[in-house]
Amino acid sequence: MPWLEKRIETANRLIREIGSRGRKFLYHDKEDRYSEFHWAGGRLWYTDHYSDMPLIFVPGAEGKTNEQKHRFSNGGTMWGLINDFRDYIFGDDDANHNNGYGGLYCPHWGYPEEDMQAIRQLAVEMGYLKPREAAKA
Repeated sequence: MPWLEKRIETANRLIREIGSRGRKFLYHDKEDRYSEFHWAGGRLWYTDHYSDMPLIFVPGAEGKTNEQKHRFSNGGTMWGLINDFRDYIFGDDDANHNNGYGGLYCPHWGYPEEDMQAIRQLAVEMGYLKPREAAKA
């Protein structure tokens, strides 16, 4: 499924961009490892950057399984974003924000604004994120 591979590649590229900026979410500096998605055995897998443990992601799942609670090393904002990426990988062309926290437009990451703008610009260029007009004062 070439379309699936392309979507996984897009999500992984965005994870690397997020991990290379600001607070370096989704990146483990001591191991020089990023979180990433991959397809194997007919399933979507996500390997956590810190725990280095794989998690299965299925379309439309709600909440965390016990396994995911122990293997996912970031908080709720990143959990929402990773699930947005899951939805995108499975074909949702407007997945940003599906799982709370505003997705890539969330103002609460604690990243410098220039880093968030660069992440969003890449996401728009890659076709993940729909452009948003600047709010008018």
